[in-house]
Amino acid sequence: MIKQILPIIILFSIFKGTATSATPPDFRMHEDSLKRIMLQIIEPEHDFERLAINHDFREYLRQVLEMEGSMDYPFDSLLIVSRLTSPDETFRIISWYVPLADSNFEYFGFFQSRSSKNEQPRLFILKDNASNITEPMFETLDHENWYGAYYTDLIHRRYRGTDSYILLGWRGDNPLTRKRIIEPIRVMGKGRPSFGQPVFRYERNNHRRIIFEYSAKVSMSIAYESHVVGQSRRPQEVIIFDRMAPTHSFLRGHYQFYVPETNIFDAFVFEEGNWIFTPDVDARAPRRQPPPRPVPPQDLD
Repeated sequence: MIKQILPIIILFSIFKGTATSATPPDFRMHEDSLKRIMLQIIEPEHDFERLAINHDFREYLRQVLEMEGSMDYPFDSLLIVSRLTSPDETFRIISWYVPLADSNFEYFGFFQSRSSKNEQPRLFILKDNASNITEPMFETLDHENWYGAYYTDLIHRRYRGTDSYILLGWRGDNPLTRKRIIEPIRVMGKGRPSFGQPVFRYERNNHRRIIFEYSAKVSMSIAYESHVVGQSRRPQEVIIFDRMAPTHSFLRGHYQFYVPETNIFDAFVFEEGNWIFTPDVDARAPRRQPPPRPVPPQDLD
């Protein structure tokens, strides 16, 4: 399997070494090669083989993303790779996962950023360090200390001239539970990504990200949609999600037994730069259907 990939990597190295500003990169050719490698990741039975192929895929993708013009190319055919771009096209976050034995996953990603479309983007490798982050709800993280996730949506809001961005993500890191993540993201000095910010009015009010954990046997819906919330008669854009609860009260805190409560939804509403937890939202008829977005693996069952 890996021997089949090596000719692609060698050809790419030759191409990269001979390319000049007069011969712009052929991103469609590279995309086709990346797609062939990507589709081979899940073929081997053993985890070490899958991860070896993924290593080649990530390294190849890294070199392609370092090419001039890469940030403007969509890479649409890389179906297992989530690609989310800010509305002003100043940053893009790329994420994907590799399924392993016993319903485990590993997470990978890149972050591209630039001040303007005329600037060569900076590229940062996202390194999953979730196993060493003891209190992820309350920590600000960076690209070298990333709470790995597969991102499904990028939300943009603006308040008093300041842009605010929220990522919706999915994580499965053990056989018993899955997680949904609401993750603030900012671009810091030198284009570096910063994950987590105290913008939530929820429980202890110092959450820097929201993490819902629940049974791996069920799905949790989460979406950015337009709904009528509270006393307002006008619909507004909110982050709406299933309320998750244990199947019995004595199982509280044992997240492998958390499932969606039937037709009960909560939301985060954006007010004055913060996201306010709002319970019991009527979600029967969203006023705006969201655009298509990457789908986490358990929602494909």
